[in-house]
Amino acid sequence: MTQAGDFLGSKNEKEVIIGMRVTLIGICAGVAGVIVLGYLGHSTAVEPHKSSADTRQRLVLTHAQRDMMLTEMRLMLTSVSGIIQGLATGDLPAAEKAARASGIGKAVDVDPHIKTRLPQQFLELGMHTHRGFDMLADQIQAGGSQADILRELATLTGNCVACHAVYRLDEAR
Repeated sequence: MTQAGDFLGSKNEKEVIIGMRVTLIGICAGVAGVIVLGYLGHSTAVEPHKSSADTRQRLVLTHAQRDMMLTEMRLMLTSVSGIIQGLATGDLPAAEKAARASGIGKAVDVDPHIKTRLPQQFLELGMHTHRGFDMLADQIQAGGSQADILRELATLTGNCVACHAVYRLDEAR
């Protein structure tokens, strides 16, 4: 049976624990930043809250626009999973490929009207996150340490958590 001290004894496990702590800090910082940004912007897609326990800012999109945004978010979540799996198994090319899949080249910009329906802060955070996936892929490719890679991943997931804490996508009725 493995003792707790044995688990924490290797360098890789210590890097993972440090990375997990950094992830938590990144998430907290991201949430705070987007909460502040979320209250500064205005968009034609933002509607006042109706009586609801959900007090996030409503972004009202057409059915097709909402589906496109949700598809993009699921792609990012799939990338995060692939990065973690690649790191856990030591398959760095797979982790790099997963990160690159959500890079700026994959940013969905099919509907030219969607930019007019979303707050500038939401759009900026999205582009920053896509660029972050590219930077992470570059870091993995360059042989960055697992702790550095996890630190960058923490920043990215902090962006996701912060965005979801401030905004919600609703379908126009």
